Amino acid sequence: MRYAMNVTVNVKPVYANIVHSAIWEGPCRCGEAQFLDPINERRSGKENATLWQEELRQNLASCARILEPVYLEYDETFTVSQEQLDLLRKEGDEIDLYLVRYRVPGIDGLGKPISMIDTSCTAVDVVAFYHDRGLPAYLTHDYDEYNQLLTYLQIKKAIANTRILVLTAGEQVPFAVNSCCTDMRHLTERYGIRSTRLPLLSVMDYFDEEEDVSQEAAQLSEKAQSCLVPSNWMEQDVRYFHAVRRMMEHFDCNAFTTACKEFCATRVPAKYHIVPCLAHCLNKDDRIPSSCEEDINVLMAIMVFMYLAKKSVFMGNPALVPAGSQTCKELGIPEMNPEEVYTEDLLEITHAVPGCRLDGFDAPELPFEIWNFTHEGWGSKVQVNMARHEEKTVTIGRFSRSGDKLMIARGTVVGCRFNELGCSPSVFYTIKGGPRAFRQRLAWGGYGHHLAVVYGDYADRLWELSKIVGFELESFN
Repeated sequence: MRYAMNVTVNVKPVYANIVHSAIWEGPCRCGEAQFLDPINERRSGKENATLWQEELRQNLASCARILEPVYLEYDETFTVSQEQLDLLRKEGDEIDLYLVRYRVPGIDGLGKPISMIDTSCTAVDVVAFYHDRGLPAYLTHDYDEYNQLLTYLQIKKAIANTRILVLTAGEQVPFAVNSCCTDMRHLTERYGIRSTRLPLLSVMDYFDEEEDVSQEAAQLSEKAQSCLVPSNWMEQDVRYFHAVRRMMEHFDCNAFTTACKEFCATRVPAKYHIVPCLAHCLNKDDRIPSSCEEDINVLMAIMVFMYLAKKSVFMGNPALVPAGSQTCKELGIPEMNPEEVYTEDLLEITHAVPGCRLDGFDAPELPFEIWNFTHEGWGSKVQVNMARHEEKTVTIGRFSRSGDKLMIARGTVVGCRFNELGCSPSVFYTIKGGPRAFRQRLAWGGYGHHLAVVYGDYADRLWELSKIVGFELESFN
């Protein structure tokens, strides 16, 4: 599987050095003659370039790959020769951005982003000039800032390297997600996201009823704190997951969504005793963005949250729980009297796709159970009690129908309930500013339903990321 998250940012270091044609002093040049000697300027420049290159190797983040550095010179004519500019083109399309030390006249003509690590006035001037000309350029003051920039650029590149397998019923918009973004060409032009859109039942051509998945299903069952799905039916959901992955491999995709209500209506899930839920959970825990109901908007939010936080992401339907309508027991609030009625409006987000790597892909899995989706007993759904977790702050979000804007809100987990049948878990959140106003904003702002949820407060980092990736960030609170 080609994981979008595995991309690196290819940095081309460029050390520019002015070597004057003679020794003289003036309004921008002063000092002892020995230091103004062109021989000394060349020697010290090359020495400093070597030291700088070693410094870069020691300090740049692991998401960066340092391409062959270039040392170049120009004199007081302030002109870089075409031959030297041609040196900067080496490695061509591999170059994601130049990291320049001092001014490099003409580098903007190469059409690649430019970056600087500099505390002087020069960087402010150069970056302002390039920005005003429409060329991406980035100013940072130290390696901490630069490595954060590299992280954002890596996310931007990961998004551009994402190709979505969309299994569709062929409708203009999915029946259950009228607010879904349908202009995939726009997403390609804006972000580089590509997609392969195919009939939803074509996945069954990759479904192998004879495939031996018994060991894999047994391992899932053993890891779960409890498992209510008989092994033969769980194996069917694992087979569906492998069918999805085979199809993704065949079409070189690394993200997934499928229509759900339309899939159900074909009765194929009833025939084979499958639901897509487990496939979505396993995908996300394996760093593959995956969303229910052919919903591209929420898939984009999952993608951005996942690539930024390096965590699995929950998604679900946002409902309002009016104040005073349910007890703490019904809301799954462990810290309060179970019979007490909760007196604050809550946002309920429900779906059967929480994933278990909600603390991070390199962190231990959260405890989980596997329950049945249907009354008959088939349909594996992962249950994670997200209220029994030390981290209570979450970032909630969804892209607009146009795909140009991301709405986010900060929330706090207060409770979690497992539902016997259908989608589960239901997670309950307080929202600063109130869930009523938040739902209105989602409706009037052209966002719609299905929300992505990630543990932690990522509002500030998302604001910084939005400037680099190129989407508008709307913060509810």
